Amino acid sequence: MHYAIGDVHGCYDELMALLETIEDRDDDARYYFVGDFIDRGPKVWETLVWAMDNIMPEGKYTSVRGNHEQMAIDWYHNEFMPWWEECERTGKDMPMPETLYDFSQVVTRQKLDRPDLLKYPILFFESLPFSKKLDITTATGRKVTYRLVHAWYKYGEEREELQQESNLWDRNFRGNFKSREIIVHGHTPTIVPEYYKPVERNTRPGMIGYKKNDINIDGGCCFGPLTRHPCMLCALCLETLEEIYPCTIAERFSQLSRTPMTRRMARKYEKQYLQEHTQLPNAYREELLEKYFFPEEM
Repeated sequence: MHYAIGDVHGCYDELMALLETIEDRDDDARYYFVGDFIDRGPKVWETLVWAMDNIMPEGKYTSVRGNHEQMAIDWYHNEFMPWWEECERTGKDMPMPETLYDFSQVVTRQKLDRPDLLKYPILFFESLPFSKKLDITTATGRKVTYRLVHAWYKYGEEREELQQESNLWDRNFRGNFKSREIIVHGHTPTIVPEYYKPVERNTRPGMIGYKKNDINIDGGCCFGPLTRHPCMLCALCLETLEEIYPCTIAERFSQLSRTPMTRRMARKYEKQYLQEHTQLPNAYREELLEKYFFPEEM
């Protein structure tokens, strides 16, 4: 089956646990990532090495491009290379320009601060497409079309540069009312208040979110479990709409509970979360299940 995985952002351990969970049940699994492998998390380099070794244009692991990959590309061409050329021209030892997030720190730590070395991650980032369309036959035999992007897909936009800008940067808090395709994306963590506060159809911050023909698989894993939300690395089976996580909600809340105080806080936050966000099903998800994933009545 096919699985979409949200923004990893250097959460290497969670990624390995999630892949192991899926592989234990599905030897033939194929994976689609929505980008943002780098920045923010604790193991950006390990995540990047894994991605460069495994992500291919067509194969078991594929991905679209995230805005953090694009920022690294832009930094390389517009700041790093001019800096390198100026150092070579003048012989001066000038400090390397920094990226907005921590990618430049990774470059320094791994001694990649030369064009002949740094070009390999950049070429990998540049190989990632901006979007991918998938036609899937569900477990009940119905046909569903997914549009995988990092951030959003702007239907009707014919100008490539503006479509790519939307794919990388746009945020949508309402859903997809312009197409029958189901947009699967990350970019906006479901812990963002603007995303989960319209709770009339019950959203679950830190887990997979659903709006009209819109599935957000960025649970904000890199922001950690003690934010009053579980902040999961999220996977979605595209044939069944089953959600897969690297651990349970209780396990996620307890992962950083290493002192009596944080254990008490974790238990408090877990109890609040379960009461406030898991009591009712999400109506948008229920609509998708009924339309594509429940067996048709005879």
